[in-house]
Amino acid sequence: MEVQQRKLMATLGVVVEGLRQPENIIGAAQDLGRKHAEYGVKDEQYAVVGEALLWTLQQGLGKDFTPEVRSGWVTAYTLVSGIMRDAAAEMKLQSIGV
Repeated sequence: MEVQQRKLMATLGVVVEGLRQPENIIGAAQDLGRKHAEYGVKDEQYAVVGEALLWTLQQGLGKDFTPEVRSGWVTAYTLVSGIMRDAAAEMKLQSIGV
């Protein structure tokens, strides 16, 4: 679990930095989406993870988790998870020959 926590924190760091130039994180997000699909992650699970991420950030940041901060994280997660989900869907279509 500790390794996964480090991976998550590293990924969040890349995302935050990448939001300055989103085109720089598209390839990495697509690769991550494909890996998640290989692990069996379903499309509907992204919403659950997004909510868990927001809850975790709220708990960790406390009063610093302002509406503006929340909005920024929602935007970031929506962007990255959308890219991941699209890549996963493409991979699934390719696997059935579409």
